[in-house]
Amino acid sequence: MVSNAPRDAIDITITGDTTGSVTGSPPNVAIGDLDAIVDLPNPGWSFFFSSWEISDAPDLGTATINGTTGVWTYTVDPAEFDALDDGEIVQDTFEVEISVFAFSPGGQLFVETDTQQITINIEGVCFVMGTLIRAVRGYTPIEELKPGDKVWTRDRGLQHIKWIESSAVRLGRMKRDPALQPVRIGKDALGRGQPRNDIYVSQQHRILVCGPAVELLFGEPEALVCASDLCHWPGVEIVLPDDDIRYYHILLDRHEILDADGVPAESLFLGEEALYQLSSEALQELAAIFDEDVPGPPGAGFGQAARMLLRSYEAQAILKPALIDA
Repeated sequence: MVSNAPRDAIDITITGDTTGSVTGSPPNVAIGDLDAIVDLPNPGWSFFFSSWEISDAPDLGTATINGTTGVWTYTVDPAEFDALDDGEIVQDTFEVEISVFAFSPGGQLFVETDTQQITINIEGVCFVMGTLIRAVRGYTPIEELKPGDKVWTRDRGLQHIKWIESSAVRLGRMKRDPALQPVRIGKDALGRGQPRNDIYVSQQHRILVCGPAVELLFGEPEALVCASDLCHWPGVEIVLPDDDIRYYHILLDRHEILDADGVPAESLFLGEEALYQLSSEALQELAAIFDEDVPGPPGAGFGQAARMLLRSYEAQAILKPALIDA
């Protein structure tokens, strides 16, 4: 028979990934890893085992957790995404519980539990109005680009823009929801001329990084990391603008690396979650452009990300590698 542990007999501290993000880029789920530090302060007590479970489900999707390892996975409900306004960014939460079992000196089995809330940010990847994108006619404000224009890509040179969408975010909304606030990458923050001037991107917009640390830790010479995960670097920070802002999505035939005023940054990826964030009108327009009933990854090249994608905790391991010369 298992009894609840006496007060202070089993102390539990939960550590690990307590936040996650779902974006328009793969992977289209959020994954994290939790650990538990267990302390048995009283003499003679011995640890038996521990087990994780979901104690409070999310509202906008489903969550699972490995009962042994503490690795959790969050998947967004497509119907919920389809109901969002164009460009809307939302948060979802769920709760996990750990049960720790231990034997008292007399051999009786006791259990202690603790809970942890996990917060998920659901956001598309986009540039802020005014960002200069390297195009066939030189660096051009993103709001001046249109479908059919050619922009520079790292892997395939000049490529045609298939589609551009924008959405405005009001200042008051950013004050209420910090997840909507952009990341400012200051001039030369990522290296000489990277960027050439301050640029602003959404928190989940991925930036290309490289260097010995990337290859040593992840086995790839280059990787993409979310802009918000670079905020431990000098000159990179989440900011509250002085006024409303407008975010832009730029779509090419494939997931590509663009040049955003000297910074190598990703284009929009047509993964499932990106599609769910778009309005019905936007989906109809994409369907016409791609000549498909439902545009998506089966189109040429969209099954693959342009580079390896690092999770938040992986990106934190990179102190400050050199950026790619864009």
